[in-house]
Amino acid sequence: MNKLTEIQIKNTLKKSREKKETLIDGKGLELVILTAGGCYWRHRYIFDGKRCEFNLGTYPTLTLKKVREQHLLNRIDIDRGVNPKIVKNELIRKRKEKQTQTFQSLAERYFEEKLKKDTVEATWKKIIPYFKNDIFPTLGKKPISEITAVDIYEACMVISNRGAKDSAKRVMRKISDIYLWTTLLQITASNIAYGLAKQLPNEVKSNFKAVTKPEEFGEILKKIDGISNSNPQAKACLEILPLVFCRQGELRSMKWSDIDLVKSEWTYVISKTEKTNNKPHLVPLSKQVIKILETLKPYTGTATYVFASEGSVSGFISDTSLFNIMRASGITKEQTSLHGFRATVRTIADEVLDVNPDVLEIQLSHKNPKDMHGGAYTRSEFIQQRKDFMQKWSDYCDELKNRLI
Repeated sequence: MNKLTEIQIKNTLKKSREKKETLIDGKGLELVILTAGGCYWRHRYIFDGKRCEFNLGTYPTLTLKKVREQHLLNRIDIDRGVNPKIVKNELIRKRKEKQTQTFQSLAERYFEEKLKKDTVEATWKKIIPYFKNDIFPTLGKKPISEITAVDIYEACMVISNRGAKDSAKRVMRKISDIYLWTTLLQITASNIAYGLAKQLPNEVKSNFKAVTKPEEFGEILKKIDGISNSNPQAKACLEILPLVFCRQGELRSMKWSDIDLVKSEWTYVISKTEKTNNKPHLVPLSKQVIKILETLKPYTGTATYVFASEGSVSGFISDTSLFNIMRASGITKEQTSLHGFRATVRTIADEVLDVNPDVLEIQLSHKNPKDMHGGAYTRSEFIQQRKDFMQKWSDYCDELKNRLI
């Protein structure tokens, strides 16, 4: 039978005391009053032959009526063979674990354990900045189990609405990978991001802008020559881009270790597309390209990347930087894009210089052409022709610029 009353408790608390005092309510329920005046409820019981103490909460936050209800639930658990203290501790542990398992902490763990091991460097270095700049500020601090599909969709729509629709889809697919991973680890119940990338707006595909007339191409080359030397890496990259026929991302990530200045060759693994087979690709470098690279040596020669950039997450200059500098030089988006130089080369070299189509296709790092007998030419069979053509092309570019002087 309960012994305590609210009046008794309040009267006792008014008194001063030199040592801790305990008021008994019955069946193991007690109110412990501290010398400073604070007090808390305690349930003392025996479980599996051992004495246990369960702190229920403080008074008056937990009233006498409420604590008796909790005390009754505890006794029911004990009768069922369940230790209420262990149950409470487990709930506390799960609550703390939930708060530490934020989306950002798990995403960063995924980047280190999975993404960087299973994908090429250029891929994950493109993805991670979007997380740092767009996803983490809105979702990063939230426990991953509390995030909804709508939260994820809205975060990726911010990226999409900036015009980066393909990037938004890539980020969404990576978030789906993160949720799949956390589901396998039993951190989340399901992959709530699965299929959401399909719900994001699609990029409107169009051909890359590119000039196809020699005179217009000469004007663009002239404008590149006129770019300020305040950013030597950017200027050098734009100067070389029209001369080597590679994709702009492959050039931006060019490494010094892949260049042989003596042989005038650059060898790298081409980006995997439907037109390539992801094998090493050799680019003969003209005298003009070698000269540009040698002038860049004092700036980035000790770095990994030729076009190194301390402000870039990837370690090399970004396409946005090149795009902005190109526009500042007077080259409009209606004239050409960074990728458009390949289309320009393909058209002008074929129509004006009358180059062997097979040589041109290989130099553009497309799949090897096949001869009339169905066999594939090896790239080495064209190496001398490619060296001659690359020098001829650079000389022709100089000629176009000189016509405008």
